[in-house]
Amino acid sequence: MKYLLGTQQEMVDLKLEIFNLGAPFTAVLFGNYWDEETRGVYASSKMKGGTFALESEFPYEDQYALKHIDEYVFAPYTFQYYMDTYPDNEAIQVRIPRDEEGEPLPEWLEKTPAQYVSEFIIGDNFPIIDI
Repeated sequence: MKYLLGTQQEMVDLKLEIFNLGAPFTAVLFGNYWDEETRGVYASSKMKGGTFALESEFPYEDQYALKHIDEYVFAPYTFQYYMDTYPDNEAIQVRIPRDEEGEPLPEWLEKTPAQYVSEFIIGDNFPIIDI
C-alpha cells in the first residue's frame, strides 16, 4: 500500500486539500457527509450523499505518513462530467481546475478529481513509500 511522507503539518494540509477537492465530487460512501459551509466531514447514520473517510496521518520513522489517494476508490467521473451534470452547483464548479481567465483547463477535463490530486497536488511533491 502506498503512503506519502512529510511533516505532520504537511500531511494535515494535504488531507484538507484532498477533502476540499474530493469530498464534493464523491467517492465510495461510508456514512459520512461533506458540509460545504464548515468545509468539514461529519458522521451520518444515513448512506446518502457524502464522501469517503480518510485515514489519519501517523508517525513513521522520523516523519509522518498518510495513505496515498491512489489507494482509495473513487467514482470514475471526470471534471467534464461534473461540469455538464452540475452546471449550477457552485461548490463543484469552483473546484474544477481553471486558468487565470477562469476557463476550465482542457488537459484536466477528461481526468477525475482523484487523478488531479494524485498527479498535480501530490505529483513529485512528497516521497512515496510502500508499507
